[in-house]
Amino acid sequence: MDRHERARLLRRYHYEPPILVLPNAWDVEGARRFAALEGCRAIATSSAAVARSLGWEDGEQAPADEMVGVAARIAAAVDLPVTADLEAGYGDSVGTARAAWDAGVVGMNFEDSTGGVLLEREEQAARIRAVKDAVPELVLNARVDVFVSGSGDVDDAVERGNAYLAAGADCVYPILAPVDAIAELARRVQGPVNVIAQPGTPPPGELQALGVARMTWGSGLAAAAYAEAARVAGAALRVSDGG
Repeated sequence: MDRHERARLLRRYHYEPPILVLPNAWDVEGARRFAALEGCRAIATSSAAVARSLGWEDGEQAPADEMVGVAARIAAAVDLPVTADLEAGYGDSVGTARAAWDAGVVGMNFEDSTGGVLLEREEQAARIRAVKDAVPELVLNARVDVFVSGSGDVDDAVERGNAYLAAGADCVYPILAPVDAIAELARRVQGPVNVIAQPGTPPPGELQALGVARMTWGSGLAAAAYAEAARVAGAALRVSDGG
């Protein structure tokens, strides 16, 4: 399957049931294991998990070529569409999008804040248009950061999401939206909505019933994996120490 077919599939999955559940990988082995799971139709990356695996922290601290490089290796290792979390584009959103597409990545998360500062809606819409003009087939998941770095206002999130869809985005991602706002966001945003799994988030079937198109974990799966590895190692160390 070439990247054009992968991009078409990824875009189509946002519009047909079941809800698109995207495991967030941070390395090739994890991506392969996720891809082998029954029902897995596509893979996402997590910027935080990838950056931390490379010794950096989240928030565009890792070099763009390293982040794109990991996504490219994952895309080459699985026969599924791969969408990469490439934050706010690392100072060159068009160049980053082109590099990802050329490397076989067919989707991209694109944040509307940099350094914790929320961009003006019109500025981000222009950035989205530029990315889509440069790489039309790329499936762009427009992250809306009002619940992270902005007002936390649902109306603002809806207005931003609809503006980004009008600019060419394929999906809207109001990250860390309150659980009790999910239904309203799914109803008022005029396109597919991505929800991140967090404490209290309904299971995928319930999210689908609310109108949500896509579910991800962000860095949550990596955090769970590291916590379990530390638990196992810690138990063995306590035994070896006579505890």
